[in-house]
Amino acid sequence: MFTLSSQSPEFLSSLPASARSPAAAVASDAAERSHTAPAQAQLLYIEDNPVNQLVVQELVALRPAWQLSLAGDGQQGLARAASLRPDLILLDLELPDMNGFQVLEALRADPATASIPCIALSASAMPDDLRRAQAAGFAEYWTKPVDFKAFHAGLDQFLTRLKAPGQ
Repeated sequence: MFTLSSQSPEFLSSLPASARSPAAAVASDAAERSHTAPAQAQLLYIEDNPVNQLVVQELVALRPAWQLSLAGDGQQGLARAASLRPDLILLDLELPDMNGFQVLEALRADPATASIPCIALSASAMPDDLRRAQAAGFAEYWTKPVDFKAFHAGLDQFLTRLKAPGQ
């Protein structure tokens, strides 16, 4: 499923306290703690923007079963994907050394990473962008700024499917 964010551009100022610091994340509200998450999951986020990295780090910190690794550009992301073999890759489409489509193509060309599902994360939400990402083989396309509840719900659902028996 390809989804779009409805989050406003002022999302950083509206971060809940639980998403502003790791200590506050530990003390997040009961609704966050009572989710039904899959077993352990390794995520890789390939993103050059430190603010976007921080937002995703804090969101992932609310899910103790998820482990997040970061890469700041396409080449670093390809190397980390090959060494970590994560369950899922979150991939920014505008990186300093290559675009997300080039990264995806390189991931698919390497037998070690060819089957790792990738979710595109982009500030661009034009219908042509979504179609291009789907045609390229992205599992989903999410827009930035990240909608926090949709992010958790989407990853919970996606990772549950990934970790389902028989997968």
